Amino acid sequence: MKKYMEILRSNIRINKNLFVFLLVIIMVGLASGSVFVTILNESDKAMVSEYLNSFLTSLNGNNLNYNVTLINTLIFTLGASLLIWLLGISVIGFILILLFLFIKSFALGFSIASIIVNFNFKGVVLALAYTIPHHVINLMIYLLISSYALILSYKLINSFLKKKNFDFKNIFNRYLFVLIFSLIILFISVLYEVYLAPRLINFITSFLNL
Repeated sequence: MKKYMEILRSNIRINKNLFVFLLVIIMVGLASGSVFVTILNESDKAMVSEYLNSFLTSLNGNNLNYNVTLINTLIFTLGASLLIWLLGISVIGFILILLFLFIKSFALGFSIASIIVNFNFKGVVLALAYTIPHHVINLMIYLLISSYALILSYKLINSFLKKKNFDFKNIFNRYLFVLIFSLIILFISVLYEVYLAPRLINFITSFLNL
């Protein structure tokens, strides 16, 4: 375990340019999602506002089915990370991985901006509770898996085009470790998102009289 963690840190340092590139995509996605809220027409804004109020009402009324929510969130969150991982092996997933990162960050940016636009200054506090730490952790884990998926995809393509051999078993073992590590962290994040975040948001909405 310690050996693989050291390899993980080493690869992050070596491939920091790729990490920076992916971070830029995430930032662009967040910014795009935030800006998109401001250009919605009135009917769409009303629909978003109605959804947010309905969501908060369900939390205040403790109408959340935790078991169903846990299963759905696990399927979506862990499934997304597994999909990225498989795309790295498939070779053809380069564009899809970048698109996934952009869409995830766009959706988060849209959600944060929607909360702030609808609830003004109080919305800033609510948006922080909605985002930190689980959504931030999820994005960072997706960033980690995506970077390794892109590296593996590049090595497979390079090996195929130049007909060069490389130690696939060793690289795949590292790649598998990254997946297992990511799934563990995401599982913990999902538990927080399902069982603790709603209670925190409920407390904040009651305290701020939203």
